[in-house]
Amino acid sequence: MTARAILFNAAGRVRAGWRVSVFFALFFALGPLGGVILGALYGALTDVTPMSDGPSAPAEALGVHLLAYSALIGGTLAASAICLRWLDRRPFRSLGLRWRARGWWEYTAGFGLAAGMMTAFVLAAGVLGRLHLSWEEHPFGEMIRGMFAAFLFFNVAAAFEELLFRGYPLQTLLLDVHPAIAVSAPSLLFGLGHAGNPNASMLGVCNTVLAGVWLSIAYLKTRRLWLPIGLHAGWNFTMSAIYGLTVSGIQDRIGTSLCRATQEGPAWLTGGNYGPEGGLLVTGLLIGTSFWLWRTPHFPPPEETIAAR
Repeated sequence: MTARAILFNAAGRVRAGWRVSVFFALFFALGPLGGVILGALYGALTDVTPMSDGPSAPAEALGVHLLAYSALIGGTLAASAICLRWLDRRPFRSLGLRWRARGWWEYTAGFGLAAGMMTAFVLAAGVLGRLHLSWEEHPFGEMIRGMFAAFLFFNVAAAFEELLFRGYPLQTLLLDVHPAIAVSAPSLLFGLGHAGNPNASMLGVCNTVLAGVWLSIAYLKTRRLWLPIGLHAGWNFTMSAIYGLTVSGIQDRIGTSLCRATQEGPAWLTGGNYGPEGGLLVTGLLIGTSFWLWRTPHFPPPEETIAAR
């Protein structure tokens, strides 16, 4: 095989693997750069108004998290725009972020579906006697602020991860390789990206890979990112802010939760300290919902999205 055949496909375009590699190189360069700029601006503000250890500290911690994710989203969007323009010759709107024509419905439906899935996990674990819930007692105003903070955080975090894994990389691979390979590669990276989380297990990483497939199917159904963003945000928000469960091993909670969850029994079933994603109950839930999502006629891609591609 010649060097040209390694770099270019039969159509004379740079192969998808190389284009995705360029994307990640740009992301790792632009994301931290944006973080430095935003961090400098935030530092200038906190020099004027120092961070406190009092009641406002959680809000300031949320601000730091949102600042970090804003930098990462900015780097991801910039890397995507450069690759789309110079490597793919495709318009930026082909990335799947157009809100019109059912974008709001796809996001809302995804959020609700994921909330229902997590509720199904809680009910199943409760019936098996492996999970018990108790109400958290918060003042009403604190609860509303905390729920809003959690909602905002999990949506921003979901938007970043979907742009990074189901955005340019998945969409570019779909143009050049078999869909099974295109879905598997970003999903595997998505799972390995969680392997270093606290209390991570092999089953937890495999479930995260399955979650990557589930979210990729959501993109394939609509050819837009709003359904996977809604699924991702609804899953984590319901797990943490509603039921008080651990999200992918991260026990530090943003905002408040309505309930406190106590789990019992083997970790291989309910996930243990890693959270539900580390157990077989979620394995079955993700596999079953992925098949349903693939077969359902309720999420067709809009005609304008097909035309843009």
